[in-house]
Amino acid sequence: MADTWRFSDEWAVRAAAGLPGVTPQAVEQFRGEKKKYLSHALIDAGLVTQERFVKAAETLFRTAYSALYPERVDKFALSLVPEKICRKHGLIPVKVLDAEIKVAMADPADLTAQADVEALTGRRVLPQFCLPREVEACMEQLFSSDTVIFDLLSKVEAPEEILVLGEKNSGDSQDASVTSPVIKLVNSIISQAYRKGSSDIHIEHEEKSSHVRIRVDGELKNVMRLPRHIAVGAVVSRIKIMSDLDVSNHFIPQDGRTKLRIGSAEVGLRVSTLPTSFGEKVVMRILDQRAAEVPFEKLGFAPEVVSGLDKCLTSTQGIILVTGPTGSGKTTTLYSVLNKVKSERTNVVTVEDPIEYKLPGINQVQVNEKQGLSFAAVLRSVLRQDPDIIMVGEIRDKETADIAFQAAMTGHLVLSTLHTNDTVATLSRLVDMGVDRFKISPGLLAITAQRLVRRLCPLCRQQVPAAEASPAILQALAAHGLEKTCYRAVGCKSCEMSGYAGRTSIVELLLINGKVKELINNNATAEDITRAAIETCALRTMTRDALWNMATGQADLKEVEPYLKLEKDQGARPAPAPAAPAAAVPAAQTPSPAMPAGKPRVMVADDDPVMRMLLKKFIENSGYEAIEAADGEEALTKIAEGPAPDLLISDINMPRMNGYDLVKGVRGALGLLDLPVIMLTTESSDKSQELAFQMGADDYVMKPFKGPLVMARVTAALRRAGRVK
Repeated sequence: MADTWRFSDEWAVRAAAGLPGVTPQAVEQFRGEKKKYLSHALIDAGLVTQERFVKAAETLFRTAYSALYPERVDKFALSLVPEKICRKHGLIPVKVLDAEIKVAMADPADLTAQADVEALTGRRVLPQFCLPREVEACMEQLFSSDTVIFDLLSKVEAPEEILVLGEKNSGDSQDASVTSPVIKLVNSIISQAYRKGSSDIHIEHEEKSSHVRIRVDGELKNVMRLPRHIAVGAVVSRIKIMSDLDVSNHFIPQDGRTKLRIGSAEVGLRVSTLPTSFGEKVVMRILDQRAAEVPFEKLGFAPEVVSGLDKCLTSTQGIILVTGPTGSGKTTTLYSVLNKVKSERTNVVTVEDPIEYKLPGINQVQVNEKQGLSFAAVLRSVLRQDPDIIMVGEIRDKETADIAFQAAMTGHLVLSTLHTNDTVATLSRLVDMGVDRFKISPGLLAITAQRLVRRLCPLCRQQVPAAEASPAILQALAAHGLEKTCYRAVGCKSCEMSGYAGRTSIVELLLINGKVKELINNNATAEDITRAAIETCALRTMTRDALWNMATGQADLKEVEPYLKLEKDQGARPAPAPAAPAAAVPAAQTPSPAMPAGKPRVMVADDDPVMRMLLKKFIENSGYEAIEAADGEEALTKIAEGPAPDLLISDINMPRMNGYDLVKGVRGALGLLDLPVIMLTTESSDKSQELAFQMGADDYVMKPFKGPLVMARVTAALRRAGRVK
């Protein structure tokens, strides 16, 4: 026997019993027709009016009916209860009160639903009856992708006008899921990254959400959290359309390019997609033409490095190698050199893979392995083009290396890159590739090895007092003939409280003089070549350049320490400089909140010691660990130094740094988008609460408060964040 059909509003059977016109036979007929809602079946069939049915439901539930309109739903109330729970129980959170939350429910007698909402919000539920179809219709509007995206856009700065140059507008290339709000969202992400001087944009997916991260000055930081279904669907599709990739294929890595106009600037975008367990990860490399136009004098090289390279660049033949790992600024250095040496009297040709920036007055050739245009093949053809200066994007194999060195010995100045750790190791690398030593010694002019470090903000950097500086560092500065000064990061509005602005290079330079050539030909060891190069002043080490950058205030110890190799007699590993203020700690080094192994850690930031004491007592009595901070600045410092707490409770009005700026620093400078934040306030105005949510708060508590109520909010926030079960 088949199971009896149950209406989604089975309670309507009791509510309609006894109403004129409603018979058991009519109910059974609708049950046989498998109507979803009995209430609306009765109303649609004209057996009962909506007003009469509503009155019967109010009597049954002993609660008032409330018409439901999407525009009247409080966005904060909606954010406290996940969409999954709303759909499961047929309810919509409508308005948040201090200790209660009004909820429109299709079944106000559902105690399980009320318990779930109370656990998630820490507030007592005030149920209001609403017709099931109204709840369902309201959900479709509130939880639609466009609505969610518009809500996201309201929290970010308005993007600059972005135009995709050469975008196909045919219907075949478009994806149905890509709508105007999605286009605005993607434009906003790209525009925000461009304004902040980002080099890369990462869109990464987790089980429950997706994150947008940008790389600024070499450090990744979180800037936005997206619903996963929107990110893996419409957002990724929009980026694929922009870069002319296959929207329908989600299972293979893809690479594409596009060109944008952001405001008045033309910017290239190199796009890479990679399938992961939770969706396609996207990385967009921003190719800003300004990077190719950096004057050689603005690279930040030390005077000794500049003069050494200048001398080499006056040569009519020879090869200059720029080495370093990926992302060390080799391409920018080469482009700056090309801009310096190009003139109307010289023929400059580059061989690149890919051509990232267009250089006026220079002939650029794109390598294409599929069509037989390898570096070696193109380089052979270039030699027949009467070049004066040749730039080879990268020496990857013996054939390319042989041709490059042959060109360097036959009247051409050659510039190229190689992936090695330091200058002397480059010599061994060339030999390992198969280049003959009798070609290396006469062909080489110079080798540089470089790394990029964050540059101290010139507006807020502070000189470290001699009493606080590391003795080993001061001794090393003196040994290299440099001024015994060093600086540390502080943080200001100009550098977005990071303490850093841009990047600079740490450069090692090896000039190939007669002694070095002799050692190369004699198959000398790397140690012998290094020793002889230092003795003849042909090698300026990375350690010396790192110390120079410290002494001139370009970088701090924390940035250059990996490149310092101090002599044993100067002491052990240099001690780190005094800890910088919180804002100077890079977001990428700050651990993100995670499910705690032990007790959840709750930080209380309040300038009132009595308030901190009370909250600490409540927190510890609930089985959590309490951390105190006397104001916003101290709280930001402790969070940045790590490990980050599992939840932050912050007063709004505090000296030195108020609660609004604290939350902004936590979300922006430190990039902790997932850290739950509860604000303490004495203001009951909607404007104050709205501002707190705009800054990134997750909840608020009115002063004076009751201990159990506060802890209910704390537990609810921890539960929503997955810190407790």
